[in-house]
Amino acid sequence: MASRGKTVQLNNMFVADFETCDAEKVYKLDARTGKEIKHQKVWLAGFKNLETMESTYFYSLDEFMEAILSRGNNVNTEYAFHNIKFDGSYIIPWLLTNSYTVSLGRPQAGEFSVLVDKAKAWDSITIQVTKRRKVLLWDSQKLFPCALEYLPDVYSTPTQKVREDSEFYERVRPDGYIPDAREMGYFENDLQVPAEALNEHIKLFDLRFKKTQASQSFYNFEQGFGDWKGFKHWKFRFPALTTDEDKSIRPAYWGGIALVPAVKAAKKGKEDYYNIGVMDINSSYPDKAANKKLPYGRCVAAYGEGQHPNMSKFWVAEALVEFTLKENCLPCIPSAAISEGRPKETDKWMTDSEGIVRLRFSNIDYGTMQLSYDIKVWRWCWSMHWAWKVQKEVADFVYMNNDNKVKFSKLAKLETDPHKKVYYNTMRNRAKTDNNAFYGKFGEDIVKEGKTPYWENEDVIWRLDRSEEQNENKRKFLPVAMAITAWGRRQLVTLANILGEDFLYCDTDSVHYLLTGQWKIDLAAEKGIIKVDAEELGAWKLEGKAARGRYLRAKCYMEEMIDEKTGKTHIEATVAGLPADKHSGQFSKKRSCLNWDNFYIGHEVPAEKTNKLRTVKTPTGNKLLPTHFKLREKEVLFG
Repeated sequence: MASRGKTVQLNNMFVADFETCDAEKVYKLDARTGKEIKHQKVWLAGFKNLETMESTYFYSLDEFMEAILSRGNNVNTEYAFHNIKFDGSYIIPWLLTNSYTVSLGRPQAGEFSVLVDKAKAWDSITIQVTKRRKVLLWDSQKLFPCALEYLPDVYSTPTQKVREDSEFYERVRPDGYIPDAREMGYFENDLQVPAEALNEHIKLFDLRFKKTQASQSFYNFEQGFGDWKGFKHWKFRFPALTTDEDKSIRPAYWGGIALVPAVKAAKKGKEDYYNIGVMDINSSYPDKAANKKLPYGRCVAAYGEGQHPNMSKFWVAEALVEFTLKENCLPCIPSAAISEGRPKETDKWMTDSEGIVRLRFSNIDYGTMQLSYDIKVWRWCWSMHWAWKVQKEVADFVYMNNDNKVKFSKLAKLETDPHKKVYYNTMRNRAKTDNNAFYGKFGEDIVKEGKTPYWENEDVIWRLDRSEEQNENKRKFLPVAMAITAWGRRQLVTLANILGEDFLYCDTDSVHYLLTGQWKIDLAAEKGIIKVDAEELGAWKLEGKAARGRYLRAKCYMEEMIDEKTGKTHIEATVAGLPADKHSGQFSKKRSCLNWDNFYIGHEVPAEKTNKLRTVKTPTGNKLLPTHFKLREKEVLFG
């Protein structure tokens, strides 16, 4: 048995789950439907030990909580919930009404703390039972960001999730209810699926595995730099910024561009386009991390007002600028990066500054903006500079993972032994995940704001009252994330502008266009302006063709895709916020509630057809209810 303070051992690790339903007591009337909303209760709960794979069941929340908080042999334990935001909504009120108090910092005996950020994203609940015993409840969905149904795909584990009909989930069980064999089988399956995935993960990364996908990938990346006297080498290359430095340059950290030009968007009716091509970049951000110059080290120079930045360095600057989009070019300046002078009516990606504005941007984006805009800098306010170069260790990590992804994909296709096939698929998925997740940690906030629950007036009230500034050891190096995403935008903008009037839509690393413009792509590739290759890292590839397409706004479009082998067509709909059809696949774009007749701005999909659930809060836990979905003209710009 591990001593207190050491890594939690496998025999003290569990997966856990709840089944819930309405209680008898009415809470309120639903503002949307006028129907009664009742308090919620747990009618079946349980956990499965990851070492023995034995399950323990309980028929109330009281029984479950008393079991996990029992003093026992004073060892620390961990319980993984797949979506702790839901299950935690039952645990928090129980703790607050059962002699536990919430702590803003590290909890003491009889206290608990929560990690819930300002956007209401849940991470964990830590309960300090006694001075010697701590219970951690954490979210396995942060480590495996997919629905439980698709969790077996991560490591090719054998148990598949059991499916039930809506009546099963909506049925009210009375107090003292004893589940039948069908219900127990369903619940046991919901414990077995995550337990198998976690055990496979632990085999790869041992008991000290990280509890989010990005953290695990970044940890794997760190190992490529090695240690020097116990200090990570990457910390010398990419040192922590000061709080003031981070605050100054963070507004220049922009995201991926998802956009349909206003002249191509189907606003008033059902304006469609035909004969469409879709080009994707092979692993865009990993390619930029490996093959483009990235900043490193301490800030080497800071220029004041009126001084032009040093173009031989990586820099971030604030300037007074004025800009207008060139004809048939892709907007690439986000309105959120403007601190003064922002027009009252504007899209997320701006076409016109409508006068002089104050903007923060990097040197890479400065070059990209000039591809799309007639832009004038009226005055440089300040700039900060770093040395930059292609980072060999980063490139080694990316290409190692890319080579492994290709190698194990081929081996998995050829292998007939089912056990070896599982291993090859596992290694392929791990390599792919590492490449796609590690670089985002460089952009992590150094000041983390969070919410805290309080029990007031017989209900849980959340307040945004926690602000934690990361210590230097935990901070990453923001300029790297800025450079990687900026290089990605440069590649996207370059192709979109080449296509000009034939450009229809883009999203981060893909471009949709009229095939009448294919000659422009071919000519650009012939001249070496862009690279087209089905396999090469960072090259463009033809992802597919569509017979028809309709584009409403960012992340909201429908296409009739053509099967390359059969020539048959099928409809795919990408609509942010509207779930795909049930059981149609983790990355499915099948949304049967939409078709060419109803896919337009203003159409409302009724609740019984959306597969979308809304959360209704009650004092004893959250209730999920079907909800409608309306196709709106604009996405949310801020917040």
